[in-house]
Amino acid sequence: MQASISRAVAREYENRQFAAEQARDLQVGALHQRWPELARLDREIAAAGADLLLEAIEPGRPCRAAARKAKLIAARSAFIKANGLPEDYGQVHYACPQCKDTGYIGAERCSCYRSTLIPLLKANANLRALEGMSFDLFDETLFSPQADANRFQTDLSPRQQMLGLRQACLRFIRDFDRPETRNLLFVGKPGTGKTFLMACVARALLDLGKSVLYLTAPELVASIQEYHVLLTAYNPDEIRMEKAAALHESLMTCDLLLIDDLGTEAGAAARYADLLAVIDNRNLPALKTIISSNADPATLRDTYDERLLSRLMGGFAVYRFFGDDVRMALNRRRRSLSGERVKTDPV
Repeated sequence: MQASISRAVAREYENRQFAAEQARDLQVGALHQRWPELARLDREIAAAGADLLLEAIEPGRPCRAAARKAKLIAARSAFIKANGLPEDYGQVHYACPQCKDTGYIGAERCSCYRSTLIPLLKANANLRALEGMSFDLFDETLFSPQADANRFQTDLSPRQQMLGLRQACLRFIRDFDRPETRNLLFVGKPGTGKTFLMACVARALLDLGKSVLYLTAPELVASIQEYHVLLTAYNPDEIRMEKAAALHESLMTCDLLLIDDLGTEAGAAARYADLLAVIDNRNLPALKTIISSNADPATLRDTYDERLLSRLMGGFAVYRFFGDDVRMALNRRRRSLSGERVKTDPV
């Protein structure tokens, strides 16, 4: 989990603590205004507590504070009961009573930590373009059950291949924390399910508390270029610099980086170097990357230099997507369900 998310979680818990303590203070202030005797008792209890501390650090001081404090607390309890005031008067009501809105019980994360973390992870994952994509919506019937060895260079049908790819993605999720788990490279024509499976993996890992960042290849290259420009600028805009630095940190440290549409970025050697730097900086057992490209491996060899190609082919498990454009199948299904007659070319 990148540092920016950790800081966001810490700020969330700090805000909860502040809100709970402020609510307590407002309640106490209102009751003090209405009941001056209660305010007097609270002041004297506080003074007795201070005297108790002085007695602890000054051995010759008479030990009277503890008895006086106990007597005052008993008097306050009687006053609260006699006047029908809240029994929990003066207490802080934390959102999570177990950890008192710290996120931890001792050295262990509280059960509330996950419910606090995951919304922040999702908010920072940049998955708006992939909204609604998850394994729950995986529909194998959108893919043809007909094999075509001449067309697809395999005896598998698009449906069989897609089911196998789904299983590969589920294994990737299951083994995500294992050092030997390889990055994934999805290649195939547009509309064959690459982005959909990337989104499915992303959402499953977000639900497991992993940090995820999704960027298209042009967005990734543009973000790196902007970060470098601002970093070397004499007087960069502070807000732009803060945003660029946060995105760059996430790019290099998120648990899972998704790079979509590799090959659509503008072709320049410096930008290939940026992609290479990202892949090299993320070459750590805890960090994983999934890249998709509409180009086949042969085209990638023609497009990228040997260093970047070596990283892709050597450090990534390559999975091929094939078949008809699934978006066309979805459109045909929608027209059929709406009662429209699907027009076909004459035979």
